[in-house]
Amino acid sequence: MEKKTYYVTVDIGPHTGEIREEINLNDPLYDFEIQATPEEISRLEELFERTQETDFSTFIKAHIPYETRERMQESKKEDAEIDEIYRMIYELGTDETKKKMRESGLVQ
Repeated sequence: MEKKTYYVTVDIGPHTGEIREEINLNDPLYDFEIQATPEEISRLEELFERTQETDFSTFIKAHIPYETRERMQESKKEDAEIDEIYRMIYELGTDETKKKMRESGLVQ
């Protein structure tokens, strides 16, 4: 299947990520340019959704005034999900995206 160019913004929180097919001239900010098939975009969207759900769960439990094993495990799970998002973006990224990610320390 043919790959298309997409523009991805990563924002951990209520809206974990956004994937656009075009750059909005009124809002030209995006984090990464990638080349992906529809299946790869679907997989990336699933990662964003899963991370968003974990983030919400972690947020709710963050109000407990002491650290629990469950909270620590969920934090590790969320960190692993975020790492997986960045690995996928790196794999699909343009040369410029890959360079930008290496320079910023998002990937090794």
